[in-house]
Amino acid sequence: EDLVPGDLVKIQSGMKIPADIRIVKQSEIKVDNASLTGESEPQRRDTAIMKEGSELLEATNMCFYGTLCVNGSGTGIVTATGDHTTIGSIAKLASEASE
Repeated sequence: EDLVPGDLVKIQSGMKIPADIRIVKQSEIKVDNASLTGESEPQRRDTAIMKEGSELLEATNMCFYGTLCVNGSGTGIVTATGDHTTIGSIAKLASEASE
């Protein structure tokens, strides 16, 4: 399935997050962000709007491509896919730095 920004995605426990997604509805959802942030404990997600000037990785209303939903469920709106995701941006920066 090809996702594009604006698509609605249902997230369930055990699911790999398929894109960067802003959560609009959730039930006890927790995501393992260790691959992005190094945090060892799963992080609870909610629908709260992040404060202006906040770091995207600290937004509690975001799930990021490649991370794993380890608890609960939710629905979110795709904000980025492929190279435009947070992990895609990190990979691009790392690639440019090694050139």
